[in-house]
Amino acid sequence: MGVTRLTFLLALGAHLLAGDPGEVPKPKAEASATVTVTAEASPVAVVKTPNPVRILDKAAIQASGARTLGELLTDLFPGQILVNGGVGTASSLFLGGSRTQDVVVTLDGIRLTDAAGVGGVNGNSLGLAGIDRIEVQLGPCSSRFGSEAMGGAVALFSSGSAPAGVSGDVKLGLGTQGIRLGAVATAYGWAGGWLRAGVQASQEDQATPTDKPFRSTGVFVGAGQALGEDTLLTFSYRNSYTGVPIPYASPDSRTYDAAREDRSRNEQVIAILRTQFTSQWLGELTVGQALQSRQEPNYLGAGFTPYDSRRNQALGRLGYTPASGLDLNASFDAYEEFASTPAYPSGTDHGEGKHLGVDVEAAWEPMAWLRVVGSVRRQWDRQNYVFTVPDPSVRDATSVEDTWKVGANALLGHGFRVYASGGTGFSLPTLYSVMYNATNFATTPLEREQSTFARLGAGWEQGPWSARVEASRTHFTHLVYFDLNNYVYANGSQLRLQGVEGSLTYRTALWGAEGFWRNQEARSLDVPEAQQLSAAAVIRRPFNTLGAKAWRVLGAWRLESRWSWSGPRYENFGGPPPAKLGASKTHFNDLALGATWAATPKLAFTLRGEHLLQPKVTVADWHNRTTDNQNDAYQVFGFPAQPPTLSLELRYRF
Repeated sequence: MGVTRLTFLLALGAHLLAGDPGEVPKPKAEASATVTVTAEASPVAVVKTPNPVRILDKAAIQASGARTLGELLTDLFPGQILVNGGVGTASSLFLGGSRTQDVVVTLDGIRLTDAAGVGGVNGNSLGLAGIDRIEVQLGPCSSRFGSEAMGGAVALFSSGSAPAGVSGDVKLGLGTQGIRLGAVATAYGWAGGWLRAGVQASQEDQATPTDKPFRSTGVFVGAGQALGEDTLLTFSYRNSYTGVPIPYASPDSRTYDAAREDRSRNEQVIAILRTQFTSQWLGELTVGQALQSRQEPNYLGAGFTPYDSRRNQALGRLGYTPASGLDLNASFDAYEEFASTPAYPSGTDHGEGKHLGVDVEAAWEPMAWLRVVGSVRRQWDRQNYVFTVPDPSVRDATSVEDTWKVGANALLGHGFRVYASGGTGFSLPTLYSVMYNATNFATTPLEREQSTFARLGAGWEQGPWSARVEASRTHFTHLVYFDLNNYVYANGSQLRLQGVEGSLTYRTALWGAEGFWRNQEARSLDVPEAQQLSAAAVIRRPFNTLGAKAWRVLGAWRLESRWSWSGPRYENFGGPPPAKLGASKTHFNDLALGATWAATPKLAFTLRGEHLLQPKVTVADWHNRTTDNQNDAYQVFGFPAQPPTLSLELRYRF
């Protein structure tokens, strides 16, 4: 019994290394994993959960060549991730058409949201060093993650257990646009424990000439040790830094500064204790801290303006399996967050939030083909703000919020399944939005955000074929948005997001192909109909996105291609000033090609061509607006996309 429990703990907490060291890397976004540990409180097979979820294992992450979370998600969800320019620039997550602040990003359960930011996470500020697994849950999940999860959740997992002895890999690469990269990861495993460490660094020239290139570095350390037969203790530390040139000081007036850049550092330290008390009872306790520090260009003169964020968090779960097919879980989530932002004309504003959430989840399989899941959550929140302008003052706000979710998944035979879920979601105004309004003398209090949602999906798998179709609708009864007319955050209401997405895949050991199409809209229902698709709260979502990818294995070679098309949308700026909130009639194609050669079971070379349809933009082109409203030139108006790149990567595993 003890060995069985320990094996279960190792599998749950460590996510064993996937794939044979000599195999040719799998194509981007292909996940061989079949079990999700974020869609529900207990691990569950993907085909049994009513929650739409995408999983990327270690092989898929490595094969993507992505250096940051933003690069990886851009490939996985075309049109739902927008990048403000070239390499490393801020990426915004619009999962399912939601807003970037509606997506929770976690590392081993610890939130990574920047409390001193506009909401959400800039995926390009998070390196992938030491990340072995990523799970993306689509759609609202506030009953599981609490505030800010009205659009979905992205869960990162640190590298887990290691095989006995010494193992690891080395990666080197170079290419056009000044691409340089290197990474070393090593591990040592022993009976019941492991130690991992690694470092990576990369650089690449920005889309247009700048004084410095994009730079990123990352280090990680991880360890695990069994404490007896039934308990596992794990520890991880990650530190990542990015320096991002952002020379486009003003897309409207076209002010260009080659020395202008943004710098950020992210640190996380996390410890997890898991105990299998009996065959029916499992306990988990996670404690961690996430630090983020940003230095943005000072708009009032030379130098940088600092933004600092800190979060301390503890999570606990008690799982009970009284009978086969019945899982009960009770969890708590307590965290405090701190933010420091500049106060104008001088000084620093400080914000603090304290949060406690308690949730209960039940999953029941009354029959082998049916699984029903329900969860409820209550969260208590208190936010305090200390302002230095116009006079030192303290403000605080408290709230209590209840949320719930129910879902069902049915396996119908012959490879068919259907699934559905619905419930409520909520979010608090971010610390930054409240502090920003106070600095700009806005007196109207920002309200809590609330929403309801429904999702319906169907899947089919037969032999090498698989298909899925998913539909969703989320209705925000209350929300906070940035008012472009007054340049403050404001209360809004009656926002509706809806969409439908379908895909068809053919996959064998030697070749495969996949295609998808997504249609979505975001509509503000509290304004005249002619303005509902272009209101400030709903812009920047393309109405249609489609794409395809294919791969072929020829002996020791693997060839792959990926293409996506993101259609027109409403933008912040639709053309030369003073035009705003215009309908962007441009579209954005993205094409990437790759070839991997496994020279030996341990040595592989990968040649990649990326951004192959983007034009090369000069500073003169930008000043003269040569590429304004040109297809494929940018994702966000006024910020040139990264031009075509060609790179060669060497990977050696030992």
